[in-house]
Amino acid sequence: MIKAHPDFDWYFEVFKNNPALFTTWHGNVLRQSPPRWLSSPFRFTGVGSVLVGARWSVIELMPTVYASTDPDTLNAEAYHKGRRYGWTQADFNAQLKIGMHWELQRVVDLTLPRTLRALRVSRRDILSCDWVAEQSSGREALTQAIARAAFEHLAEGLVVPSARHRGGINVVYYPTHRQPGTIIDVLNQTALPPDMHGLDP
Repeated sequence: MIKAHPDFDWYFEVFKNNPALFTTWHGNVLRQSPPRWLSSPFRFTGVGSVLVGARWSVIELMPTVYASTDPDTLNAEAYHKGRRYGWTQADFNAQLKIGMHWELQRVVDLTLPRTLRALRVSRRDILSCDWVAEQSSGREALTQAIARAAFEHLAEGLVVPSARHRGGINVVYYPTHRQPGTIIDVLNQTALPPDMHGLDP
């Protein structure tokens, strides 16, 4: 059981009292993942994050799909763990990179200064958060607490600064909170392996 972050209640109230913090986002993104997480029956469900947790998702609670807005950010995110902690067999397993077009209807943009001011957190707080250490110690990390507070107010996703690539942007999508009008399209679907043609997010 993960112990809630001490500021979770504050973040929850901020989102409750500031509906203008929820906005739309659209653009192209890249996602890299082992092929099994991008194939039936998983298909962008975010099940992998439920099993292990992540920077913007609480383990065993929040199905989450992570993507980056440019290749440099995607590559930096993908290779950070191997560079920092030592390469493991998992780093040599096959990975599939997919381009997508997302149009999300209810997101919190944590790259905006006004959003950070409302939450009373800084960009540095977010970027320096060691969510792995916090989760390993049984505590909810700051970034996970912010994400959970937004999630509990039915946020469809987050726009966040990359902690691994200076100036990079990641987009986080919570498929269980998909809104009417949202679009999750795979780009150039015919280039996917034959058994993934017709992939339907």
